[in-house]
Amino acid sequence: MSPKLQHWLTVLGLFGVAISLGSGHVFARLAFNHGANVLAGATVRAVSASLLVYLLLRVRGLAVLPLPREFRTTLLLGLFITVQTVSIQLAVSRLPVAFAILVFYSFPVITGFTAALVGDARMSWRLFATLAAAFAGLALVLGPDLQVVDPVGVVGALVAAISFSAALVFTPRLAPTLAPPVRTFYTLIVGAAIFLAAAAGTGDVTLPVAPQGWIGLAGLGLAYGIGITSLFLLLPRLGAAQTAVILNLEPVFVAMIGWLLLGEHLAPIQVTGILVVVGAVIAYQASEARR
Repeated sequence: MSPKLQHWLTVLGLFGVAISLGSGHVFARLAFNHGANVLAGATVRAVSASLLVYLLLRVRGLAVLPLPREFRTTLLLGLFITVQTVSIQLAVSRLPVAFAILVFYSFPVITGFTAALVGDARMSWRLFATLAAAFAGLALVLGPDLQVVDPVGVVGALVAAISFSAALVFTPRLAPTLAPPVRTFYTLIVGAAIFLAAAAGTGDVTLPVAPQGWIGLAGLGLAYGIGITSLFLLLPRLGAAQTAVILNLEPVFVAMIGWLLLGEHLAPIQVTGILVVVGAVIAYQASEARR
């Protein structure tokens, strides 16, 4: 397989990741609208992702026990993902959702600069322009309400962005000798254990009260499990910076899914933002494929 073909197949795979993670948000909204609470959603998606990777390991004949020495470093990756989940939920609870998501989606910019600092990528003018254009496009798509600014919510969204950026940048660097599926399992099982403990310890788990809510909860678990698992398996192929560029498409797909399936309105300015984000991502990947 030629490097160019391999590049585009990985890009397509990450497009699928963005669609899957975006679908998870839509399913979560369905679950929350019919009685489920945030802890129920976070626990279901963390456990579902862990089980999905475990099934993948069984199919491939990879063992998770005995624990290798590198297991301790994967605990840090798991904490990054857990902090990101908790922090973005805090942000959404204190800010308008669109504003919280926009602040969180500063993570591609943070990832690009962090990857450059650790020597994994070069902050070229093309990468900087792509990240800036994509962020500007997302601002048009999300149309955040800047009149309601809660400092705690903003800090929560920024902490989520930093934590997720750290997970993207350091996943290929920590425990590099572990097979990616095994490393991903150890990373995700940490979050699953934390959320299960929180659910058992607090008893504050509210399940859906209608069949639509159960569909949403099941869809959330499946979509997030497929998306986050695929993300960490594909991440080493393109690196953190290029992966973060493509993940700008996730809010775009959320908006498009809401339009197609939920009948939500897309204003002309949002369509313009979608075109800006998609154009910036595809143009950058095309330039990288030619290198």
